Amino acid sequence: MFNYLFYLIPLALLFMNQQSYAGSEHVQELDQLIISTPINDNHTNSVLAVSILSGDDLRMKAASSLGETLKNELGISSQSFGPGVGQPVIRGQTGSRVQVLQSGLGSLDVSSLSPDHANSTEALWAERIEIIRGPATLLYSSGAIGGVINVLDNRVPDSVPETLFGGAFEQRYNTVNEGKSSAFKIDGGKGNVAWHLDGFYRDSINQQISENAIAGVDDGKRLLNSNTRAQSGTAGFSYITDQGFIGFSVNHLDNNYGIPPGDEPDEVRIDLKQTRYDMKAQLKDPLSFAETLNIRLSYNDYQHVELENGAAGTVFSNEGFESRIELIQKPWAFFDHGVVGVQTKNSEISALGEEAIIPKADINTFSFFTVQDIHTEQMTYQLGLRVEQQWINPERLSEVSHTPVSVSASALWSVTNEDSIKLTFSRSERAPDIQELFTNGAHLATSSYAIGSSNLTVETSYNIELGFHFDHDLFQANFNIYQNWVQDYISQINNGQFFNTLSETFVNNCINNCLPVFNTQQQGAEFQGFEAQMTIPLLTTDYGHLDSEFFADYVRGQFSNGDDIPRMPPMKYGLQLSWENTAWSSQLRMTHAEKQQNPGLNETETDGYWLLDLSTHYRLQVSEQADMLLFAKANNLLDQDIRHSVSFLRTSAPEAGRGVEMGVRIEF
Repeated sequence: MFNYLFYLIPLALLFMNQQSYAGSEHVQELDQLIISTPINDNHTNSVLAVSILSGDDLRMKAASSLGETLKNELGISSQSFGPGVGQPVIRGQTGSRVQVLQSGLGSLDVSSLSPDHANSTEALWAERIEIIRGPATLLYSSGAIGGVINVLDNRVPDSVPETLFGGAFEQRYNTVNEGKSSAFKIDGGKGNVAWHLDGFYRDSINQQISENAIAGVDDGKRLLNSNTRAQSGTAGFSYITDQGFIGFSVNHLDNNYGIPPGDEPDEVRIDLKQTRYDMKAQLKDPLSFAETLNIRLSYNDYQHVELENGAAGTVFSNEGFESRIELIQKPWAFFDHGVVGVQTKNSEISALGEEAIIPKADINTFSFFTVQDIHTEQMTYQLGLRVEQQWINPERLSEVSHTPVSVSASALWSVTNEDSIKLTFSRSERAPDIQELFTNGAHLATSSYAIGSSNLTVETSYNIELGFHFDHDLFQANFNIYQNWVQDYISQINNGQFFNTLSETFVNNCINNCLPVFNTQQQGAEFQGFEAQMTIPLLTTDYGHLDSEFFADYVRGQFSNGDDIPRMPPMKYGLQLSWENTAWSSQLRMTHAEKQQNPGLNETETDGYWLLDLSTHYRLQVSEQADMLLFAKANNLLDQDIRHSVSFLRTSAPEAGRGVEMGVRIEF
């Protein structure tokens, strides 16, 4: 009986009396600036393909992983490895083809080495998250053909708050895994000094699932070894004047999570620790031809231990330093805006232990980039260039180096004040990563034996995208279609063999103590897809407005020989109904994912599913200085057995069953 009360809470909140909030007319939001681009493009009138998540929308979607937070955004899926890991997949791309940033600099972890490695970037206290696709990705990476995810926070304040103390406290509880999380942040300042503190604690037991994780194995409908525990704390301050600012922050993260499925004697857990130091500075009008000079530095000490049945196994570490300097130009020649900059990355990465699948190595990268804008009455053009030099010097092996060169061009035609058309083209090159070059060995956490190739060359991608934007009283819509041709696409392919862990030999047939073998290969590849979103207002009253949203996205990936690229997301589409007024917001969302019938060589198909979610939040003023946000989310109301085709664990670790997450947030 107690459990059923949790499922009734969001329904009760949804239909709670709203009579005391009359006059809740549809509020028009101001258009947002894209902070990830130093030239501050306007969201609507930008040539960029960009999505922005902020405010209460971000608070409602924030989850324990970045992939889980962004999974409902167009073109994005979550490559889950149990609840502790959720890597974002954009347009079928993941790993280093999706660049994850913490306020403009890389996460400096080892999440790209293996899908079981969690991303250290947290979305819980993000001010906003920007997903950038297309030409502007060259500001941060040559090879991010999927896109760039920039998690923006206030760890290093860039302005002095109006009050000495202000902040927020948040408490959440999730029935599906008895997950409890507590978080706080405090921002303040006086005179020329601003400061910031934040922290969180998160704990959960094994996650409930709708069916047994593995057919024929009775696990009590719990995903074994999926419990998690994480905690983090941040302190930062800045000195700010009219001429600019300089600030520093330090953050420490502890994250311990299980790799499902697992029970004794095959339990694998990851104990992750990271300490990160950041410096951020800005100088206004540094030169006669420049508006601002931005400088960002980050040092990161990262380590995680793979615990096998409680004993320390392989230790992965990454001690890295990244720097970035941007000069924002004033109008010059026929360019209206522009940015030029340099970026460096230096890291020492290693894996020590029985499963040391990569050698210890020094990785150094130097990059030059520029993006320039041209504006006319109805047209906006953007040109981009990035040149990188990467050196990988592995211990006891020969150094390898690559020089990716990438260019981009895009145009925006403002057909009317309400309608626009965007066309973008880019030629992007990506240097192979260390795991693609030198991986060689068994990895129990991923249940695989991976073999790299030191002869890999630069991967070259040709991308074209056409987008349409409509903004009318009767409807608002966005449509994007894209085509990517990739030469020498790097991928891990299941070659059909097995590695027998007892005899330590490669065999063609195996029943027990076996790991599938994955070879790193290069061949031509092609991706095509679309994203569509349309919002239609249905009803407007004195008490709020009801809107409907239709959405769909699709990507198809094939190698040049006709084989399917493995772990591609299926076509997804659905409908969302939203009711909003000045204090209240509720959403009912139904998503259908088609069956993935193109799984790739030696991979298994993935069934389709229906996902029904309900979320609602209510904001009220509790004092002159404080607001309270009450929220609840009912997830997977149909209790479907959901398995994502992008996941390596789709046959053994399904997504969460029916559950309710609820919480309270107090802002002061």
